Formats: sequence, structure tokens, C-alpha cells
Amino acid sequence: MTNKIYKNIELDIDGMGIVIYSNKNMSYVNEGEDFFKKEFSTPTKVVEHIKKGDIVGFNTGSGGKYNIKIREGYPSEGINNEFPVSIRLAIDVKGNVLSFIDLYWLTEWSNNIPEEQQIFVEEGIYHLTILTMKPISGIWGDNQDIYIYMNKINCMPELNWNGVPQLFTD
Repeated sequence: MTNKIYKNIELDIDGMGIVIYSNKNMSYVNEGEDFFKKEFSTPTKVVEHIKKGDIVGFNTGSGGKYNIKIREGYPSEGINNEFPVSIRLAIDVKGNVLSFIDLYWLTEWSNNIPEEQQIFVEEGIYHLTILTMKPISGIWGDNQDIYIYMNKINCMPELNWNGVPQLFTD
């Protein structure tokens, strides 16, 4: 697969976060299972998954409408300057499919992710640079743009999160 990574996803969320995972990595989760309660409800558990890279997430500070712009590589200096709120994560993609979901989706797991919330990429480990800025309205989640840059790397980087990554400021 040599497709350039490029996709826009409109995601309306009720929860306070966005979760990204490789479908094949999470194939052990049963339909209808409360994965949130079991594996994602405490900062310690979230950090364990972030370090493995099987399922990663970040706190958006608010529910709302998010325009996720997935791109290949690392952001330019211009994007870095325009979108100053940023975090770095990594994900291990197995089976070529990545899904982008509302945090609350985890309370009643379903393998039926809408196609428009998925992207097909080459298997491997990707460094994720996730950037945003507060919308013009001043309200987090108000038609907010989030860039997710994916750069393929050779091995899982050491990520030093002590809690849930936050993609917002007070």
C-alpha cells in the first residue's frame, strides 16, 4: 500500500475525548462490552494503552463537532504556529484500518464503525502529532479543527504521559 495519508473526518462527540485505534489490535473486545469501564476509565489504564499504542485517546475538553484532518508526515512550521495546542502520541497499526471514535463509544463497544470514521493505512507504527487551536467562537468543540499528522517510524517511541493527554487549554 503506497497511498498517501490524507482524509478529513467530521466527528460529532458527546464525550470529552476522541479515541483512535487499530481495528485488528482491538479485535479481542466483544461486541457490546463496556471497554471504557474495564480498560479506559482511569488515567493509569489510558497511559498503559498509550505506551502499547493499541488504542490511544485524548481529552478534547468538551463534546462537540470536530473536523479531523489526517495528514502524512509531520506538520509544517506554519501549521505548528497556527495550531499551537498540540500533543504527541504513537499508534501501532495492524490490519491496515484505523478508527476514530467518540470516547463514549467505548462504553458499548461495536465493531461496526462508520466507514467515514476510518482510514486505511499501511501497517506499522506511526508517530502522531495532534494539533488544534481554540475556535474563533472561543468555545472548545465548536466546529473545531484538529490536525493529526501520521509519520511512520521503525519502533514504538517511549511516551511519558502520566495521565490522559489533553488537547485543550483553560
